[in-house]
Amino acid sequence: MTAPLLDVDGLATGYGDIRVVWDVSFQVFPGKVTALLGRNGSGKTTSLRAVAGLNPVRGGRIGYDGQRIDRMAAHKRVKAGISYVQEGKRVFRQQTVDDNLRLGGYSLGVRRSALDADCDRVYELFPVLREKRRHPAGSLSGGQQQMLAIGQAIMARPRLLMLDEPSGGLAPSIVAEVMSRVAALKESGLAILLVEQAVEAAVEVADHVTVLDIGKVTLSSPVDRIDDLDRLKDVCMGRVPTAGPAQDPAPAERS
Repeated sequence: MTAPLLDVDGLATGYGDIRVVWDVSFQVFPGKVTALLGRNGSGKTTSLRAVAGLNPVRGGRIGYDGQRIDRMAAHKRVKAGISYVQEGKRVFRQQTVDDNLRLGGYSLGVRRSALDADCDRVYELFPVLREKRRHPAGSLSGGQQQMLAIGQAIMARPRLLMLDEPSGGLAPSIVAEVMSRVAALKESGLAILLVEQAVEAAVEVADHVTVLDIGKVTLSSPVDRIDDLDRLKDVCMGRVPTAGPAQDPAPAERS
Protein backbone atom coordinates (compact mmCIF):
# COMPACT_ATOMS: atom_id res chain seq x y z
CA MET A 1 0.00 0.00 0.00
CA THR A 2 1.32 3.46 -0.91
CA ALA A 3 2.42 5.49 2.09
CA PRO A 4 0.83 8.91 2.57
CA LEU A 5 2.96 11.87 1.55
CA LEU A 6 1.26 14.00 4.21
CA ASP A 7 0.07 12.53 7.50
CA VAL A 8 -1.59 14.92 9.94
CA ASP A 9 -2.46 13.30 13.27
CA GLY A 10 -4.31 14.98 16.14
CA LEU A 11 -3.39 18.49 14.99
CA ALA A 12 -4.07 21.37 17.37
CA THR A 13 -3.28 24.91 16.24
CA GLY A 14 -4.57 28.46 16.13
CA TYR A 15 -3.53 32.10 16.34
CA GLY A 16 -1.53 33.16 19.38
CA ASP A 17 -3.43 32.03 22.46
CA ILE A 18 -6.61 31.41 20.47
CA ARG A 19 -7.11 27.71 19.68
CA VAL A 20 -9.04 27.15 16.45
CA VAL A 21 -8.17 23.54 15.62
CA TRP A 22 -8.39 21.03 18.45
CA ASP A 23 -8.04 17.53 17.03
CA VAL A 24 -7.75 17.11 13.26
CA SER A 25 -6.34 14.10 11.42
CA PHE A 26 -6.12 13.38 7.70
CA GLN A 27 -3.77 11.98 5.08
CA VAL A 28 -2.89 12.93 1.52
CA PHE A 29 -1.48 10.42 -0.96
CA PRO A 30 0.47 10.93 -4.21
CA GLY A 31 -1.91 11.17 -7.15
CA LYS A 32 -4.91 11.69 -4.86
CA VAL A 33 -7.04 14.62 -3.67
CA THR A 34 -8.09 14.96 -0.05
CA ALA A 35 -10.79 17.60 0.42
CA LEU A 36 -11.27 19.42 3.71
CA LEU A 37 -14.88 20.55 3.91
CA GLY A 38 -16.93 22.41 6.48
CA ARG A 39 -18.63 25.69 7.23
CA ASN A 40 -16.79 28.97 7.77
CA GLY A 41 -14.75 28.97 10.96
CA SER A 42 -14.46 25.18 11.15
CA GLY A 43 -10.65 25.21 10.99
CA LYS A 44 -9.98 24.32 7.34
CA THR A 45 -7.71 27.22 6.41
CA THR A 46 -6.03 27.15 9.82
CA SER A 47 -5.12 23.50 9.24
CA LEU A 48 -3.58 24.34 5.86
CA ARG A 49 -1.61 27.19 7.39
CA ALA A 50 -0.21 24.83 10.02
CA VAL A 51 0.93 22.38 7.33
CA ALA A 52 2.55 25.28 5.44
CA GLY A 53 4.35 26.41 8.59
CA LEU A 54 2.44 29.68 8.96
CA ASN A 55 0.64 28.68 12.18
CA PRO A 56 2.31 26.98 15.18
CA VAL A 57 1.53 23.37 16.03
CA ARG A 58 0.21 23.24 19.59
CA GLY A 59 -0.54 19.53 19.64
CA GLY A 60 -0.41 16.40 17.50
CA ARG A 61 2.02 15.92 14.65
CA ILE A 62 2.53 16.70 10.96
CA GLY A 63 4.40 14.09 8.98
CA TYR A 64 5.64 14.71 5.45
CA ASP A 65 7.43 12.11 3.35
CA GLY A 66 8.03 10.02 6.46
CA GLN A 67 9.54 12.87 8.51
CA ARG A 68 8.03 15.13 11.17
CA ILE A 69 7.92 18.76 10.05
CA ASP A 70 6.10 20.29 13.02
CA ARG A 71 8.97 22.69 13.74
CA MET A 72 10.34 23.10 10.23
CA ALA A 73 10.49 26.70 8.97
CA ALA A 74 7.97 27.62 6.27
CA HIS A 75 10.60 28.31 3.60
CA LYS A 76 12.17 24.91 4.19
CA ARG A 77 8.78 23.26 3.67
CA VAL A 78 8.57 24.99 0.29
CA LYS A 79 12.00 23.62 -0.60
CA ALA A 80 10.83 20.17 0.55
CA GLY A 81 8.02 20.33 -2.01
CA ILE A 82 5.01 21.88 -0.27
CA SER A 83 3.23 24.65 -2.22
CA TYR A 84 0.31 26.59 -0.77
CA VAL A 85 -2.15 28.59 -2.90
CA GLN A 86 -3.88 30.87 -0.43
CA GLU A 87 -7.45 32.07 -0.78
CA GLY A 88 -8.00 35.27 -2.74
CA LYS A 89 -6.10 34.86 -6.04
CA ARG A 90 -2.86 36.28 -4.64
CA VAL A 91 -0.77 37.28 -7.65
CA PHE A 92 1.55 40.20 -8.42
CA ARG A 93 -1.00 42.35 -10.21
CA GLN A 94 1.45 44.80 -11.80
CA GLN A 95 3.72 42.06 -13.15
CA THR A 96 3.02 40.16 -16.36
CA VAL A 97 1.65 36.65 -16.32
CA ASP A 98 5.03 35.32 -17.46
CA ASP A 99 6.89 37.22 -14.72
CA ASN A 100 4.46 35.91 -12.10
CA LEU A 101 5.23 32.36 -13.14
CA ARG A 102 8.98 32.92 -13.12
CA LEU A 103 8.77 34.41 -9.65
CA GLY A 104 7.08 31.19 -8.55
CA GLY A 105 10.11 29.19 -9.68
CA TYR A 106 12.72 31.66 -8.44
CA SER A 107 13.50 29.75 -5.23
CA LEU A 108 14.62 26.72 -7.24
CA GLY A 109 17.76 28.49 -8.40
CA VAL A 110 17.64 26.80 -11.82
CA ARG A 111 18.78 28.05 -15.22
CA ARG A 112 16.58 30.21 -17.40
CA SER A 113 16.11 27.31 -19.84
CA ALA A 114 14.67 25.20 -17.02
CA LEU A 115 12.30 28.00 -16.04
CA ASP A 116 11.24 28.29 -19.68
CA ALA A 117 10.40 24.59 -19.72
CA ASP A 118 8.45 24.87 -16.46
CA CYS A 119 6.50 27.85 -17.83
CA ASP A 120 5.64 25.84 -20.93
CA ARG A 121 4.22 23.06 -18.76
CA VAL A 122 2.01 25.57 -16.95
CA TYR A 123 0.87 27.03 -20.28
CA GLU A 124 -0.04 23.54 -21.48
CA LEU A 125 -2.20 23.11 -18.39
CA PHE A 126 -3.73 26.60 -18.66
CA PRO A 127 -3.68 27.59 -22.37
CA VAL A 128 -5.45 30.90 -21.67
CA LEU A 129 -2.41 32.02 -19.68
CA ARG A 130 -0.18 31.55 -22.71
CA GLU A 131 -2.46 33.91 -24.64
CA LYS A 132 -2.17 36.45 -21.81
CA ARG A 133 1.50 35.89 -20.97
CA ARG A 134 2.53 39.51 -21.70
CA HIS A 135 -0.48 41.05 -19.94
CA PRO A 136 -0.39 42.40 -16.36
CA ALA A 137 -1.86 39.86 -13.97
CA GLY A 138 -4.27 42.49 -12.68
CA SER A 139 -5.93 42.66 -16.09
CA LEU A 140 -6.98 38.99 -15.96
CA SER A 141 -10.44 37.78 -15.01
CA GLY A 142 -10.95 36.25 -11.58
CA GLY A 143 -10.81 32.73 -12.98
CA GLN A 144 -7.64 33.47 -14.94
CA GLN A 145 -6.01 34.94 -11.84
CA GLN A 146 -6.87 31.77 -9.94
CA MET A 147 -5.27 29.70 -12.69
CA LEU A 148 -2.20 31.94 -12.51
CA ALA A 149 -1.96 31.53 -8.74
CA ILE A 150 -2.06 27.74 -9.16
CA GLY A 151 0.46 27.93 -12.00
CA GLN A 152 2.78 30.03 -9.88
CA ALA A 153 2.66 27.37 -7.15
CA ILE A 154 3.36 24.61 -9.67
CA MET A 155 6.49 26.46 -10.81
CA ALA A 156 8.06 25.54 -7.46
CA ARG A 157 7.84 21.86 -8.56
CA PRO A 158 5.85 20.72 -5.52
CA ARG A 159 5.03 17.20 -4.46
CA LEU A 160 2.16 18.43 -2.29
CA LEU A 161 -0.13 21.20 -3.57
CA MET A 162 -2.51 22.84 -1.09
CA LEU A 163 -5.41 24.85 -2.53
CA ASP A 164 -7.53 27.09 -0.33
CA GLU A 165 -10.97 27.84 -1.82
CA PRO A 166 -9.94 27.87 -5.51
CA SER A 167 -13.61 28.29 -6.48
CA GLY A 168 -14.12 31.39 -4.33
CA GLY A 169 -15.94 34.15 -6.19
CA LEU A 170 -15.94 32.35 -9.54
CA ALA A 171 -18.86 31.63 -11.87
CA PRO A 172 -19.96 27.96 -11.96
CA SER A 173 -18.58 27.42 -15.47
CA ILE A 174 -15.17 28.76 -14.40
CA VAL A 175 -15.24 26.64 -11.24
CA ALA A 176 -15.70 23.57 -13.44
CA GLU A 177 -12.73 24.60 -15.58
CA VAL A 178 -10.47 25.17 -12.58
CA MET A 179 -11.48 21.85 -11.03
CA SER A 180 -10.79 20.03 -14.30
CA ARG A 181 -7.22 21.32 -14.06
CA VAL A 182 -7.02 20.14 -10.46
CA ALA A 183 -8.05 16.68 -11.69
CA ALA A 184 -5.31 16.85 -14.35
CA LEU A 185 -2.73 17.73 -11.71
CA LYS A 186 -3.86 14.75 -9.66
CA GLU A 187 -3.35 12.49 -12.67
CA SER A 188 0.21 13.81 -12.97
CA GLY A 189 0.97 12.30 -9.55
CA LEU A 190 0.69 15.38 -7.34
CA ALA A 191 -0.72 14.97 -3.85
CA ILE A 192 -3.41 17.62 -3.44
CA LEU A 193 -5.03 18.99 -0.29
CA LEU A 194 -8.12 20.96 -1.23
CA VAL A 195 -10.14 23.26 1.03
CA GLU A 196 -13.54 24.07 -0.44
CA GLN A 197 -16.97 25.47 0.34
CA ALA A 198 -18.36 24.22 -2.98
CA VAL A 199 -19.11 20.67 -1.89
CA GLU A 200 -20.25 19.34 -5.27
CA ALA A 201 -17.19 20.71 -7.06
CA ALA A 202 -14.88 19.23 -4.42
CA VAL A 203 -16.50 15.80 -4.53
CA GLU A 204 -16.08 15.71 -8.33
CA VAL A 205 -12.28 15.69 -8.00
CA ALA A 206 -11.65 14.35 -4.50
CA ASP A 207 -10.75 10.79 -3.53
CA HIS A 208 -11.34 11.36 0.18
CA VAL A 209 -13.30 13.96 2.13
CA THR A 210 -12.74 15.08 5.70
CA VAL A 211 -15.37 17.34 7.23
CA LEU A 212 -14.41 19.70 10.05
CA ASP A 213 -16.59 21.52 12.54
CA ILE A 214 -15.37 23.67 15.44
CA GLY A 215 -11.82 22.45 14.90
CA LYS A 216 -12.58 18.72 14.99
CA VAL A 217 -13.27 15.99 12.42
CA THR A 218 -16.95 15.09 12.15
CA LEU A 219 -16.66 12.87 9.07
CA SER A 220 -13.88 11.15 7.17
CA SER A 221 -14.77 8.98 4.19
CA PRO A 222 -13.61 7.85 0.76
CA VAL A 223 -15.69 9.64 -1.85
CA ASP A 224 -16.88 6.38 -3.37
CA ARG A 225 -18.65 5.56 -0.09
CA ILE A 226 -20.68 8.76 -0.13
CA ASP A 227 -24.02 8.06 -1.79
CA ASP A 228 -26.05 11.02 -0.49
CA LEU A 229 -24.62 14.38 -1.53
CA ASP A 230 -27.41 16.37 0.10
CA ARG A 231 -26.71 14.70 3.41
CA LEU A 232 -23.01 15.42 3.03
CA LYS A 233 -23.86 19.10 2.51
CA ASP A 234 -25.91 19.01 5.71
CA VAL A 235 -22.91 17.55 7.56
CA CYS A 236 -20.66 20.27 6.14
CA MET A 237 -23.06 22.94 7.40
CA GLY A 238 -23.32 21.31 10.82
CA ARG A 239 -27.00 20.52 10.42
CA VAL A 240 -26.57 16.80 11.17
CA PRO A 241 -23.80 15.09 13.17
CA THR A 242 -22.86 12.42 10.65
CA ALA A 243 -23.42 11.38 7.04
CA GLY A 244 -24.94 8.00 7.79
CA PRO A 245 -23.38 5.03 6.00
CA ALA A 246 -20.59 7.13 4.48
CA GLN A 247 -19.12 7.87 7.90
CA ASP A 248 -15.65 6.50 8.53
CA PRO A 249 -13.84 7.68 11.66
CA ALA A 250 -10.44 7.51 9.99
CA PRO A 251 -9.20 7.68 6.39
CA ALA A 252 -9.56 4.30 4.71
CA GLU A 253 -5.88 4.33 3.71
CA ARG A 254 -4.59 4.79 7.27
CA SER A 255 -3.05 1.60 8.56
